[in-house]
Amino acid sequence: MNTQPTYEELAQKVKSLERQVSESQHIQETLKSNQAILYAAIENLPFDFFALDENGRYFLQNSVCVKHWGDVIGKVPEELDIDKDTKKLWIENNRRAFSGETVKGEVQYAANDQAGFYFNIISPIKDKGRIRGILGINLDITDLKKIEKQLWESRQRFLSLVETTSDWIWEVDRSGTYIFSNQKVKDILGYDRHAVIGKKPFDFMPPHEARKVAKRFNEFSKSRRAFSGLENINLHKDGREIVLETNGVPVFNENGKYLGYRGIDRDITERKLAENALEQINTELENRVAARTAELIEANTQLKEEIGERKQFEKSLRKREKELKNKTLQLQELNSALKVLLAKRDEDRIVLEEKMISNARELVFPYLAKLNNGKLPDKEKAFINIIESNLKDILSPFARSLSSKYLGLTPTEIQVANLIKQGKTTKDIAELSNLSPRTIEFHRDNIRNKLGIKNKKVNLRTYLMSLD
Repeated sequence: MNTQPTYEELAQKVKSLERQVSESQHIQETLKSNQAILYAAIENLPFDFFALDENGRYFLQNSVCVKHWGDVIGKVPEELDIDKDTKKLWIENNRRAFSGETVKGEVQYAANDQAGFYFNIISPIKDKGRIRGILGINLDITDLKKIEKQLWESRQRFLSLVETTSDWIWEVDRSGTYIFSNQKVKDILGYDRHAVIGKKPFDFMPPHEARKVAKRFNEFSKSRRAFSGLENINLHKDGREIVLETNGVPVFNENGKYLGYRGIDRDITERKLAENALEQINTELENRVAARTAELIEANTQLKEEIGERKQFEKSLRKREKELKNKTLQLQELNSALKVLLAKRDEDRIVLEEKMISNARELVFPYLAKLNNGKLPDKEKAFINIIESNLKDILSPFARSLSSKYLGLTPTEIQVANLIKQGKTTKDIAELSNLSPRTIEFHRDNIRNKLGIKNKKVNLRTYLMSLD
């Protein structure tokens, strides 16, 4: 006999059902909310997103996909109004995905009549081993492909530049082992670039040179410093010595980790040979200058001895003249004649000294000045300064003996006056004296003032020549 449920039991069941209904409604609302979030997420994806059911019809498509391909919901790929090659590719990819394969790869599509590159992923939707459909994405990589193309073109330009340069371009790792070399190494050392990779620079040097250069390179490597002008001797494949000038900079990755060095080697063998030849020429020139200087010193010594002898002779003559004053009139006339002869000799001596100073200033000092102003090494300039100083010392007694003719002129003013007598212009005198034209004009005014012809219509050169 069935018993009827009591009111309390019925109330309890009703509450249980109400609770179940409430939970079911909550679940449904949650599902709706999650579904809305899912659709919103799919809708806001910045790339094509789509899905096909097990019948091969599109049932899901975000706005980006609609923008590129139009509304395809409910259609199969065969019904789409797209390029035939694209359609053929989509049908094949869908077939592979429905067979359980995940299809990935770069493709080129023409969306909205505009060609672009995409990375395509199509994957099967599996449910308990059964394929219920497929979903896919198209990532637009057009900009990335442009960047890749630019990088490739940049690399090609770099390689073209590297292979056409006249220098050996290389890169070594942290241990100093070559990891890159252009083909120029074959022209310089005779080795193909592939024969260089895996070796170190010191493998191509004589032992003593390798030890010296390795020590320097280790110093640079420890301090991570760039270096330039490092000269080193290498052996050509045929055994010849080749002198290289090496420049290098340290290489770091994006995290600042030291990777090695990258640099350039330049063949300076011919330049070094030319420098050695020039050094030999300079040595020979120094020897010649030294020999000529010795000759000039010897000549100066002889001249001083002759002047001393002449002075002694003049002194003796004056003494003899004094002794003969009391002799006969005939002897007095002879003595007068002798005085005239001595005076003439003094004049000849002065003329000789003037010519010697003039010739030295005109034929020697200007060229010494030009050599000194030229692009000579410091050592050669020092020798030229020594020669000029010695010549001035040699000629200074003559210059002092002539200064009395110019009424207290300074040595510089005497030099300017002599050049004026030779017909030199202010510009010529400035170049020969290494002074400015304005300074030469200043000395010209001082000379006219000291000679008493300032503000007078007298040609300075004519007046100076009249003093002779």
